[in-house]
Amino acid sequence: MANEIKNQIIKSVTAVICAGALCITANTCVAKISDAKIEAASKASNGVVTNEISGSDSTGSNEDATVEQNDISEAPDATETDKSTEETAENESADTSGNSTSDNKPSSPVGNKEKTTAEIVALYNNSVNRVKKEAKKITRDYKKLSSPEDQLELPSAVSAVGKWAIKTFVKGSDEPESWTDKSDMKIVFPVGSTDYSSKMTADMVKTATCKDNGSTYRIEIVLLNDKITSPVKGQGYAGVFNTVDGNSIKDANIPGVTFNKIDVNGINGSISCTIDKASGRVTTATFRNTDKLYIDAKAVATVKVKLALVSEEKFTIAY
Repeated sequence: MANEIKNQIIKSVTAVICAGALCITANTCVAKISDAKIEAASKASNGVVTNEISGSDSTGSNEDATVEQNDISEAPDATETDKSTEETAENESADTSGNSTSDNKPSSPVGNKEKTTAEIVALYNNSVNRVKKEAKKITRDYKKLSSPEDQLELPSAVSAVGKWAIKTFVKGSDEPESWTDKSDMKIVFPVGSTDYSSKMTADMVKTATCKDNGSTYRIEIVLLNDKITSPVKGQGYAGVFNTVDGNSIKDANIPGVTFNKIDVNGINGSISCTIDKASGRVTTATFRNTDKLYIDAKAVATVKVKLALVSEEKFTIAY
């Protein structure tokens, strides 16, 4: 994952967990004070204490510190944008213009065949993996990043603070940003901090279309939800997108916080890109994916959080 996105997530997680620790500690202290008052009252009345003393029950004071480990409701395999893309692709595949997608050269309008999923994946991989080596400038036209509230599960004691942290730190930008340094491009363009940009395989793909526009190919790929939990770089979604890396959160070394478990699952992945037929180079690419996180951490007491991070980044590449 690009460094700035990773830092936003770490800040949000830190805020939620620290807030949770404070709330849990406060609740525990209140319970202990109540118990102390009851004990004092008991001694003052020769040990007789009625059940009418309010605030005496210290059990359940930490009940709000955790949430049940039920899965976040699955988002659909493809976003509405993806569905629209599929419908457009189907309409385009019915085009009677006869444009071919069978090779890397403009072809005859007669007798053309549509590319298979495996051929589209190979074309995409071969082209996008040249970006970091050959690009002179990469521009990110925009970066959208959000965490849907309907997929956010927080302990009730920190719900308000947690939502504030997500809204404050998890945000994108409509301002274009460009990089010309090779090391910067290597970090920013998927897959971040690697020499490659895709290790996609055909069995990861739900639908794939390739439209021949004469001088360019327009590729649309919709991926199946990732079958791997917390993949390492190069596996599943982590071999295609700038995904959340659970180890990066653990390695942040947040004072007083111990991470018991961090699970990451990728869903709703899709890619749109344009390839120049003459050179075989990717000139534009849009990446969309969602990372579902389950975080179990301890800061005084255990705090369990579930959230989803929806990301979309569009790049323009110059050679």
